[in-house]
Amino acid sequence: MGTACTGMLDIMEDQLGVYRSLLSLALQKQPVLVKGELPQLERITREEELLILQVGRLEEQRQSLLQALANHFILSPEDLTLSELIKRTDRETGAKFEKLFEELTGVLKELADVNQNNSDLIKSSLDYINFSMKLLADTDTSTVYNDKEDEKKTAAAKIFDRKI
Repeated sequence: MGTACTGMLDIMEDQLGVYRSLLSLALQKQPVLVKGELPQLERITREEELLILQVGRLEEQRQSLLQALANHFILSPEDLTLSELIKRTDRETGAKFEKLFEELTGVLKELADVNQNNSDLIKSSLDYINFSMKLLADTDTSTVYNDKEDEKKTAAAKIFDRKI
């Protein structure tokens, strides 16, 4: 059991590091979104994708260790919550799990908040783009003169015919 608990702590520490990196990238993304710097945004997005793949691999490892620990304690993996694991380990190991859990919870909450702000920035940008496209694509009547100066006919003045 000691090896599995140590492995679980190591994986949780690795996950915490990856989530901190994701938080850092999400914070870097905000000014990039505001300024509309697409090359920077692409770079950040590529880095995020790599980190997300890393999170997936770590989660698979964590699930495997959770299964091993659940088998050791004769519980189902669903019943082996972090609280239950803390109760079943020594005080020092339990304290490490609690500390990691608090740190992970804080980082994940902050990451969710920053991602929501970034999502709002992206939505605002898309709303502005859609508004601009609508202005350019909508029919606008402008006056066009024919041979006789006093007769007017209207023609549609469109820059774009449709939204793509």
